[in-house]
Amino acid sequence: MSRSNNNNNNNNNNNNNNNNNNNNNTTKIRSTLQKVPYYLPCMSWLPTYNFNILLGDMIAGLTLASFQIPLSMSYAKAIAHIPPICGLYSIAVPPLIYGIFGSVPQMIVGPEAAIALVVGQAVEPIITHNSELDPIDLVVLISFVSGAALLGFGLARLGFLDNVLSGAFLRGFITAVGIIMVVNSSISEFGLEKILEHLPPDQHAHTPYEKIWFLMENMTRLHKPTTIVSIVSLVSLLLLRFMKRQMLARNFKKIIFFPEILTIVVITTFCSYKYDWSSLGIDVVGSIHTGDFHFRFPYKEFKFPYFKTLVNAGIMSSVLGFFESTTASKSLGSAYDLPISSNRELVALGVINFFGSAFGALPAFGGYGRSKINGMSGAKTCASGCFMSLFTIFTIFFLLKNLKYLPNCVLSIITTVVGLSLLEEAPGDLKFHLRTKGYNEIITFFVTLLAAFFYSMDCGILLGTCYSLFRVIKHSTKSRIQILGRIPNTNNYINADEGRLINTGKKNVTESSLLLSAVKNAHQQTLAGVEGCVIIKIPEPLTFSNAEDLRSRLRRILKYGSTKIHPASTQIKTDTKYVVFHLKGMTSIDSSAIQILTDVLRNYSKRGLKIFFACVPNNEKLRGRLSSSGVLEYLVHKDCKTQLNDDSQEHTLTPAIYSQPCPYFDSIDEALVVIDQIDSVGAFSDVSSFMSTIPDYA
Repeated sequence: MSRSNNNNNNNNNNNNNNNNNNNNNTTKIRSTLQKVPYYLPCMSWLPTYNFNILLGDMIAGLTLASFQIPLSMSYAKAIAHIPPICGLYSIAVPPLIYGIFGSVPQMIVGPEAAIALVVGQAVEPIITHNSELDPIDLVVLISFVSGAALLGFGLARLGFLDNVLSGAFLRGFITAVGIIMVVNSSISEFGLEKILEHLPPDQHAHTPYEKIWFLMENMTRLHKPTTIVSIVSLVSLLLLRFMKRQMLARNFKKIIFFPEILTIVVITTFCSYKYDWSSLGIDVVGSIHTGDFHFRFPYKEFKFPYFKTLVNAGIMSSVLGFFESTTASKSLGSAYDLPISSNRELVALGVINFFGSAFGALPAFGGYGRSKINGMSGAKTCASGCFMSLFTIFTIFFLLKNLKYLPNCVLSIITTVVGLSLLEEAPGDLKFHLRTKGYNEIITFFVTLLAAFFYSMDCGILLGTCYSLFRVIKHSTKSRIQILGRIPNTNNYINADEGRLINTGKKNVTESSLLLSAVKNAHQQTLAGVEGCVIIKIPEPLTFSNAEDLRSRLRRILKYGSTKIHPASTQIKTDTKYVVFHLKGMTSIDSSAIQILTDVLRNYSKRGLKIFFACVPNNEKLRGRLSSSGVLEYLVHKDCKTQLNDDSQEHTLTPAIYSQPCPYFDSIDEALVVIDQIDSVGAFSDVSSFMSTIPDYA
């Protein structure tokens, strides 16, 4: 009987173990499935995809294709100086891949004007002096390097870098791109391309400044039929865009579907075919070779002499494209309340350009303008970009032959209109920075713009980036310590320098109304202090970058009594005996910074100063690092107490015994109580022998 019971118990235990194992396996599988949408964002919307969403995405994709197809051809031909098919492949392949890896539903990836310009400035000099080279092979390497760099940045989780460059730098760069687009396009619009191509090598114009001089010197040689078509097309396109905006402002929402760019392209192509504009000397696109749509290897022997130039262009494209895409994704995230992960976007952008390079596509990135139109057209998921890709592929193989009569100057006009649109926001930004006295932003803007205009886009990017990084480094290396003073009749402490401003009646004080009223109620008294004591607030984490500045400012405080005094001023004689550090904001400290802090405290101790740490964050890593560095031996500790003799009313010294001694004070007032007691018992010269007289605050 007992054996039977044991067998039953064993069977039950085995069943329970099996059930537990099954539950654990189920939990692991469920946990894994929950993580899939993070790495494959398409899985977050595919399970709930329905016909209504599909219809909206399809309409949005067709709307985008109607103006992105001619625009991408314009970017490739007029800006990047490569065959138009590279621009078409850029909106045919990357959006399909982004549909799988993209995390922003309304984002549309494709060629960007700034990136096309970087590609053009790298490719144009090479092709000009080596006409036998195939420009598509050069684009393959640029796009491959761009994709590989972005993928590496994403896997290394470097998405935080989007916070390094300022908005003024990006605005200056975009403005420079707009100006360069207009200048470059004007050469084709006036029919001066052939004259520019046949200039001697020592007279060739590469920079926008040189091209403007070229235009001024050759205005008498412009091609009249091409100029007339360009002017009429430009005026017509601007007029259509103006009318479209006016109707949108009057809540006529359906006008968003009207493709003004496609309209101009269709009309001019038909007129060119009907009236044989090519016989008048107007250059047309001609037959576009679509290629065999095969994978291309990014490295070929003939490209090694130009390897450095092309790799630099690829890296530059990846950095600029990432910042443009991040700006677009953050704007869309704010508009549609979406969580944006810069690291996931980096991976997605890297993958799409990696695959796009295999087909000779221009580097593709997210653009805010087309993405906004995508959302307004009814798109709900990344499938809208996939539909745009499918329409583009259909156009490449079945409709592209109908564009052979499209005038090249019309593609340049499209580029000019886009360039002008990039200049629209610059005046408003400059007015804002002037109004708010943001002179650093204005300097950043003009450094980037002028360097790009007079020298090259690479130079503008380099100088703008260096100046932005200089500002970041300068800001991060500046310590923000404060001397605190107490508002009379309160327990509130404020920056002593700001307190002086309050007392002098100046208005540039940002303290709370409570503190201001407290100061007024104190009848404009000076901030209260403790004789011989300096209270120093460190409101920030300490790192190697700001610790040296902290050392110099602490030296200035003890020498002059303020951080605002000029170092060349006459030294003020002080009787400082105590230094209280308020460390509530010092949430972390690295090894280099704590080494400097230890040196400072050691010097204070040699000078006979007594040091207190108050409001130290309860952070195990921070406190452990302070303890292991040896800082605690220079501090007045809290872990001691005093007893009072009832008969004599005198202090009796009793050592404090604690299992975990606490060297930090909970508040400034607690440290000041100890300082008062030390002053009141001046007979004790050795602080360690006096520590047991301090009340227990634990």
